[in-house]
Amino acid sequence: VGGGAIASDAASELKEFAEKNKHWLPDFALYMTLREKNNDTDWYLWEDKGLKFHEEKAVKEAFAKYADEVLFHEFMQYEFYSQWEKVKKEINKNGIKMIGDMPIYVSLESADVWANRELFALSEDGSPRLVAGVPPDYFAEDGQMWGNPLYDWDLMKKQNYDWWIKRIENSLLTFDMVRIDHFRGFSAYWAIPAEAETAKSGSWVKGPGMDFFNIVM
Repeated sequence: VGGGAIASDAASELKEFAEKNKHWLPDFALYMTLREKNNDTDWYLWEDKGLKFHEEKAVKEAFAKYADEVLFHEFMQYEFYSQWEKVKKEINKNGIKMIGDMPIYVSLESADVWANRELFALSEDGSPRLVAGVPPDYFAEDGQMWGNPLYDWDLMKKQNYDWWIKRIENSLLTFDMVRIDHFRGFSAYWAIPAEAETAKSGSWVKGPGMDFFNIVM
């Protein structure tokens, strides 16, 4: 989809949408484009180290090289959110509120991690150092090892939880209320060494606690 393929009204609306969502949309659109260029493999498997590690020069060159493909993915997001907004308005007009479900963690195979590696407990090669899960209980003798990379809460605190604030704000534009799944992880979370065979090897680590909510809310 080239720039000329979009009607002028839609192009103007797309530009406005892109400006409102500039904290995530460009990286997401480029990530989806680069996945396609890399046979749909995840970022930590890419051979181009500049793109793999989201280096500024490589990213800038990729935006220029794949401008049409990036625009296509931005347009797809614009279409989704535009249609969703119409549906939500109709639902709200009938006195119904929508609750969205937000997982506390994100996937390693995501634009969130690719574009913000410093905010996660990763090794230099991009692999996780610590992953999420829960300890053994009556339900699972070995516990549960989910595999999501854990956050670097110290760095997030230094940044006033900016990434989280934007994540929540974006969700509240999509829904009327948001439920954060595994909310308990803000108090303390089960940290498992990535190389462990089971979640038994994990340990409890203190989370950001009320400091997070005092700033975010």
